[in-house]
Amino acid sequence: MNFRAVLVALALGVASANRDFRPTASVSVGHRNIGSGLSADGITGEVQLESDVSDELKVGLNYDHEQASSGNPIKSVFARISQKMAGGDVDADLQMSMGDNQLAGDITYNRNGNQVVARVNSNADNVVERVELSRGAFKGTYHTDSRNMDLEANADLDDDTNLLVKMSQGDGTANLEINHHLDADTDVQVNMQPGADNMGASVEVSRRLDNDNTVKPRFDMNSKRLTCAWVRKLDAGRTATVNVDPDNSVDIELESNDKNDWSGKISAPWGNPGDADIKVSRQFSF
Repeated sequence: MNFRAVLVALALGVASANRDFRPTASVSVGHRNIGSGLSADGITGEVQLESDVSDELKVGLNYDHEQASSGNPIKSVFARISQKMAGGDVDADLQMSMGDNQLAGDITYNRNGNQVVARVNSNADNVVERVELSRGAFKGTYHTDSRNMDLEANADLDDDTNLLVKMSQGDGTANLEINHHLDADTDVQVNMQPGADNMGASVEVSRRLDNDNTVKPRFDMNSKRLTCAWVRKLDAGRTATVNVDPDNSVDIELESNDKNDWSGKISAPWGNPGDADIKVSRQFSF
């Protein structure tokens, strides 16, 4: 038995040994380019199985239908661990790929309002790829490969306006995001990148029409593109969203606050709805 098979058996065996073994399965099934007709090659399917081993440990695996032809439909196995350590909370979300035995994920430490996140990757030159430090309105990220820093900070300019500043040493860029609450039904977001053409500016307005309907037009100064989203609240905690990009595509998405309810998405090229991709998803609890 190879190393990957051992990991899969270990993950499922440990979980099944738990007296209260109650797995959940998140299932997603779809079909690409439905206008070309139904075919086995067009079918997509992903399943995530997860179970609590204890209050501190969850294990599971990710299944990918499209990888079945390669002989191993199991895409990865994962573990989520939570522990108390040195007066703080440690959370590790780690995943091992079956294709290349890569172990990667985030290890997070929280204490007294400070958060440190280490991104690890066993196949990278440096096992720790980056380290993030967050406290309040400030976040700094150090990239170990390039030895560059990213800085992020936000501040409330007044009761209705928030300013977010992001700076990247590696890219040599700065980004500004301004969020302004105009009135009870209207919010405006302005994004800018000083030094870019037209300041890299874009403007998005979120306007609530009534209790159930909200429209969100967005204009990009560089591309001169206008896109728009329409969000409608439905019964039973469901939401329908239509995203329209006249230069590219139309997306229709149905979401629910209940993970055990069905969700779905249809994505079609603009002007050619017959070539739509369709996907439906749901979580099952056993």
